[in-house]
Amino acid sequence: MLGTVLLYNLNRCLIMEIDLNRLNSEQQIFIDEDFSIDLNTYKSNDIVNLTDLHVRGNISYNAADNLELNMFLTGNMILKDSVTLEDILYPLNVNIEEEYSLEEEYFKEYYEKEQNILDIISILWENIVLEVPISLTKTKDAKLSGEGWTFGEDKNINDNIDPRLQELTKLLDEGKE
Repeated sequence: MLGTVLLYNLNRCLIMEIDLNRLNSEQQIFIDEDFSIDLNTYKSNDIVNLTDLHVRGNISYNAADNLELNMFLTGNMILKDSVTLEDILYPLNVNIEEEYSLEEEYFKEYYEKEQNILDIISILWENIVLEVPISLTKTKDAKLSGEGWTFGEDKNINDNIDPRLQELTKLLDEGKE
């Protein structure tokens, strides 16, 4: 598999280049590589670190002459706990099935047409970012209240009604009957 994937670090930007000229003589290009992503280059407020990243899969042309990527990405993300801001290890298991037309504007940011080279790091990064959960916490019994505030449902919500609005509440209740 030597020469299938070129990994190098250029100005702190990791590049994973795939020579698509090989698809002229082979039906598909197989990828089975460990890689890393420089978080200084790819910005994310949610991801603290990425570890043990590995991609395995293949690249081929389909019947419509579009480039087809079928890959499986594994690794770990270190994210911040939504409540306590502590680091949490979050496993990555991402199935990537994408199809690209070599003429699409969107695809041109990954593809060097003159050399027929595809850099898949940006594609992998986009799929990693899509896996970041909106909210993540491992703490069930964290302090979820303070002086004058609570986080979550309050069972005694009627105890905290502004006295000026109590009359409005009575009128609304009468209107329901």
